[in-house]
Amino acid sequence: MTQLVSIGTFSAMTRLSVKALRLYDELDLLRPTKVDASSGYRYYALSQAGRAESIRRLRALDMPIEEIRRVLAASPANVPGLLAAHRQRLLAERDRHNHMLAVLSRLINGEESLMSYAITIENLPAQIVASLRRHTDLAGVGATIAEGFGTLVGVLTEAGQGPSGAPFLVFHDIIDAENDGDIDVCLPIASPVTAPSPVQVGEMAAITAAVTTHRGRYDEISPAYHALTTWISEHGHEVAGPPRETYLNDPTTTAQADLLTQVAWPIR
Repeated sequence: MTQLVSIGTFSAMTRLSVKALRLYDELDLLRPTKVDASSGYRYYALSQAGRAESIRRLRALDMPIEEIRRVLAASPANVPGLLAAHRQRLLAERDRHNHMLAVLSRLINGEESLMSYAITIENLPAQIVASLRRHTDLAGVGATIAEGFGTLVGVLTEAGQGPSGAPFLVFHDIIDAENDGDIDVCLPIASPVTAPSPVQVGEMAAITAAVTTHRGRYDEISPAYHALTTWISEHGHEVAGPPRETYLNDPTTTAQADLLTQVAWPIR
């Protein structure tokens, strides 16, 4: 006979909060063995403790829920490969943090100054774009952007058309450690195509913008925004819309130090 324990007892056993257990139930990641029909109270089998511990440890390693689902559903032969892929992401994140800490150390000690940026006013023409609106936070922005561009390329390929210019993002909100927000993932195209929802196809209006180019890692682009906002204010202009980032070279074939990103901020 299967021995059942209450959600409170199972929480204490597994060191997963009751709130987390309820969430994992809703996400179909760790369902209770029994739910009382009258009270809705959840009961778990002792045999579920192993799955709960796997989830707890994977979450402690910052593995996303959907990836945890794939790991737990994988055959024993495929689990090492999935874990190795996550290990590589963790190592890349460690290297990114080490690089940022080294830069910060040099800045604080006065050994390095912020990059200087050449800023111009440009009239950016109207263009037809395929776009996707996405809501994201700082931790997920990279994956969100990659998924968005992948979706757009798939839609255009199906329509027999490719991008006619460099990919770009429109940032409707400030996305940082405290704030999430909306972005538009955009690909210029030569002519309109029929696209399934939620992909939007239409003409993006021409704008006058203060423009600069950042050279280097994407996660070190903040000084470019600081330079633009300072320049806009000092020259008596006003911000007239959300900024754009246009990616001028391919990150898969370009060293991070040589990445070029055009930042354009509409002004009036």
